[in-house]
Amino acid sequence: MPALTFDDVSFAWPDGSVALANVSGTFGAGRTGLVGRNGSGKSTLLKLAAGELAPTTGRIRAAGEPVGSPSRTSPVALLPQMLTLDTTMRVAALLGVDRALDAVRAIADGDVAPERFDEVGDDWDVEARAGAALAEAGLAPEMLDRVVGELSGGEAMLAALAGIRLAGRPVTLLDEPTNNLDGDARGRVHELVTSWSGALVVVSHDLELLDLMEETAELYDHSITTFGGPYSAWKEALDAEQASAAQAVIEAKKVIATEKRQRIELETKIARRNRAGKKKADTLPPIVANAYARRAEESAGRLRIEAREKEGSAATALDAAGRRVRSDDSVAFDLPDPQVAAGRRILTLGDGERQWIVQGPERVALIGPNGAGKTSLLRALLASARHDAVDSWLKGPKTADVAESGSDVLRCAGAAGELHADRVAYLPQRLDGLDDAASAIDIV
Repeated sequence: MPALTFDDVSFAWPDGSVALANVSGTFGAGRTGLVGRNGSGKSTLLKLAAGELAPTTGRIRAAGEPVGSPSRTSPVALLPQMLTLDTTMRVAALLGVDRALDAVRAIADGDVAPERFDEVGDDWDVEARAGAALAEAGLAPEMLDRVVGELSGGEAMLAALAGIRLAGRPVTLLDEPTNNLDGDARGRVHELVTSWSGALVVVSHDLELLDLMEETAELYDHSITTFGGPYSAWKEALDAEQASAAQAVIEAKKVIATEKRQRIELETKIARRNRAGKKKADTLPPIVANAYARRAEESAGRLRIEAREKEGSAATALDAAGRRVRSDDSVAFDLPDPQVAAGRRILTLGDGERQWIVQGPERVALIGPNGAGKTSLLRALLASARHDAVDSWLKGPKTADVAESGSDVLRCAGAAGELHADRVAYLPQRLDGLDDAASAIDIV
């Protein structure tokens, strides 16, 4: 039985813009990578499959059950691309085990209220299971009682993934699960994926992750096509098909040029024959001359029809070949020239021999494992650039080692007027501050 089935599914946004139109296709019971250009509707398709959106038309079935049935628990779990989280939420709540965990602990402390036992059910080993799920994701089991706001973006993503794995739904949908993860964390996600129990559909730009899939499904031009292999094999097949299509266009254009040339040559021959026939007709009796003219016109008509049909067939072949060739629009961004002098000092980090200076229009990659404090450091630089007290950053949630060393490490030239707030732009990693109901232009 297919894990997911889409039957003539369409979806339009409230403003009437169509996101998906008459999509049909199936996803198997193994691991499937869902690919498609940005904006093709991959995330929308996953939300429809999870029941978070309702299709405008069509039907969706997951694990043999209609999606959106209010009478039963959904067989589908979704890890969304835009992981908007309540930063005050406990990690235990993110994993969906907070009620059972708190009840087990309350009972252990002597609370014998019946509702506590109802909250536990049969899940007496909830803390051990949740801790094991976190450990599989590379996180510390004691993280259960921390709040999401204390985690880095990568740690929050791993914790959410651990919660989905812990839920054990028959069908799991992962939308960009390796976003915000360092190399080691991506490796852990890859290991989790290869040992996943149940059907798995993954949308990702992580090519290594897509190569762990058993099948590749492409959403293109509102259609789903499935290839029996991982991404690299699918891409090789697609490139070969596109090269063939491009060659077919070249050949079809050559045929059209040939047919046009032959039609022109035919018209020239007919014109010459008509002139010769007219001269001959002047020497013949009228009845014979008329019969001769009729035969000449009929012959010329047949030749013209044949030439038009050949040229029309060539045009049809060119159109068919052209439809096979993809010409997708793409969007590219480049940062504007900051017009900073090469010798100008932008900021200074550290003291003495450990000092690091950013100078001129440099592009710098700040790397490190998840939870090391990369985002906290950027926020500290931003606070200093805005002439805020760095102490406000130090008092915020972060790992203890970052908090203890922050005041010693941070020396921002903004205090000396080198870094000004109106020259600093900050794009945060987390999307918690975005309004999901806002339009794209409002966000811009």
